[in-house]
Amino acid sequence: MRDATLTPPEPPNERSPYLIASALRTLQVLHSFAMPPHRQGLADVVERLGLERNQAYRSLKTLEAAGFLVQSEDARFEPGPAASALATASSRFHSTSVIDVAGPALDRLAAETHETVHLFVRTGDSAVCVDRRESSQSVRLVSVLGRSLPLHAGAVPKAILAWLPEIERKAVIERLPDLPAYTARTERDPKALEAELVTIRELGHSLSDEDFDASARGVGAPVFGADGVVLGGVSVGGPSFRVDDATLARFTALVRKAAADITRQLALSGHS
Repeated sequence: MRDATLTPPEPPNERSPYLIASALRTLQVLHSFAMPPHRQGLADVVERLGLERNQAYRSLKTLEAAGFLVQSEDARFEPGPAASALATASSRFHSTSVIDVAGPALDRLAAETHETVHLFVRTGDSAVCVDRRESSQSVRLVSVLGRSLPLHAGAVPKAILAWLPEIERKAVIERLPDLPAYTARTERDPKALEAELVTIRELGHSLSDEDFDASARGVGAPVFGADGVVLGGVSVGGPSFRVDDATLARFTALVRKAAADITRQLALSGHS
């Protein structure tokens, strides 16, 4: 699924008899969290949307009460569980054809590796898990359907980032200091991350070696739409004690084949 440019909704036409102006303003506040950095305080919302301070505060607290926003200890707000559930439903709805096309490749990959398999699609500057195959083994990766991840860590997120247009890729790298460090091995140096992305493009796949989960290793490969634009990726991974270098090398060939098969089927269906 290709990224849609996020632009604020049009100002309300308060003369419409069917429009609840206060509700529309509150939805404008919610929409503003879809744009980076996805965390805002009251002053940020006032400045970004040009609302009166009291209006903005009431909208924020209304969204918090409904579960669409949560407030952190520094008094800033960020998307809450209700927003996450809505985003997951939207991603799965718009990715239905990708899920359908990818299904056989995911099944095969899971059978070949006996590890957890994920399908992600790009949504803005995040990768959203839209489908998965759980490992049959008792010790396995925890898989969260609908989880949205930034693009700087993890197998598929880095695969997506590596093939973004240069201007979009650099925009993500510039925000690296503000992105989360999941483990001690999450890359924090923008130059080092850019060098890793060059290697990913050269090899055709990405590795996650305890940079997202301190006890997990995996490999991911990009999936492209019919227009040649990266729209997501597929990965397989497992606990570090089970996924040694030889196993990771075997998984790499299988993941790349799965991603290529999905890309080929999307091209035949004309999906972008």
